[in-house]
Amino acid sequence: MSDAILPVDAERIENVLRTSPMFKSTTNRRTFMGRILAAGGGVALGGAVGASLLNRRPGIAHADAVMDFATAAIGAERIAVTFYDNALGIQSPYGVAADVAKGTLLNSSHREYFMAARNQEAEHLAVLQSLGVPDFPYHTFAFPAGTFGHATTMLAMGESLENIFIGAYLGAIKVAATETNAFVAEAAAQILGVECAHRVLIRDIAGEDPPNDRWFEGDITAPDGSLGNTGTRSTVYATAGDAVGALVGLGISPS
Repeated sequence: MSDAILPVDAERIENVLRTSPMFKSTTNRRTFMGRILAAGGGVALGGAVGASLLNRRPGIAHADAVMDFATAAIGAERIAVTFYDNALGIQSPYGVAADVAKGTLLNSSHREYFMAARNQEAEHLAVLQSLGVPDFPYHTFAFPAGTFGHATTMLAMGESLENIFIGAYLGAIKVAATETNAFVAEAAAQILGVECAHRVLIRDIAGEDPPNDRWFEGDITAPDGSLGNTGTRSTVYATAGDAVGALVGLGISPS
């Protein structure tokens, strides 16, 4: 099958997506589909994507769940690079021209923070792609109108994104640890630490008090219930599909 971008065939894409655990939820699948069609875009349906991601059968093994998280991470990192590029006024390889900030949203110091974050996300993406992980089926992402029109809306989106990235990597670590996949667990943990730093920097730039408001990155509780019962904590996504659904919920349109 050709890897070329094909015209949108809603029924065909719907049938393909329903075979993927990542899009098992009807709500996730239909919302994703609606945004694709509204954007008038196309979708690559062939090659490695169809074989290794979209054509999986129901009832997958946990080992496949680990790879689903890794695949979702590729998509998330593309979205992250796009977000930081747009905020900096740079045309992203994974974004659309209309989203690029037309004015200066950050002062010079904060631009340095964002440029560093952008480069870190790009490196995360490159490493994930180098591991032979099944590719995420979408490569271009549009943000809701007005996201980059003002610093307030841009920073709110950035914090929401980093929250989801943190929860997704937490979920990946948990699943990989269950499968004793130390390599994936370690890679996810190393990336997770950087995403946490990004979140705090965004909250600091936005003037949120305190910017480091998390007591635990996750929902850990000691057997006697004495640990982890206070303070704000991060969401841990149980599946890659849950994390993808959270990104869809932010109004990001893939193509």
